[in-house]
Amino acid sequence: MLRSNPRRTFQARPVQRQVVYVPVYSSMYWGFDQQVVDLAATLSIRNVSLKHPLVVHSAKYFDTAGKEIREYVSAPSMLAPMATADFVVQRKDNSGGSGANFLVEWSSADDIDEPVIEAVMMGQQGNSGVSFTSVGRVLKKASAELSSAGGH
Repeated sequence: MLRSNPRRTFQARPVQRQVVYVPVYSSMYWGFDQQVVDLAATLSIRNVSLKHPLVVHSAKYFDTAGKEIREYVSAPSMLAPMATADFVVQRKDNSGGSGANFLVEWSSADDIDEPVIEAVMMGQQGNSGVSFTSVGRVLKKASAELSSAGGH
């Protein structure tokens, strides 16, 4: 669970800070006639450290054209050891399109294993259902720029 405390600032210089790109599909083409099917998507951020928290700075959702649709994290929020934060894009929200994505920024004051950041998509067309996952990828250049600039 994410815990945000606006009065607490995360002062410690992070040992690790990364930006992670996660492909998300809020719609997809189905069948030979390429009918569009809307999907629900869940972004999952999992802190796999047994001992140390991490800080989620942002989870920005972008559409197919690269336009930011919304920010899911209003303030830097701590994710406890072994905890998970989920952010849901409802099935009826097809604003992202077939090329939607999240950019997740996180940091840790400790040397920890990278969190598992992925998306799960689910949908239904007639009597058929579909579900699949998409794994996040660290953007090395964006992460390096954040680290050298000292972050936010």
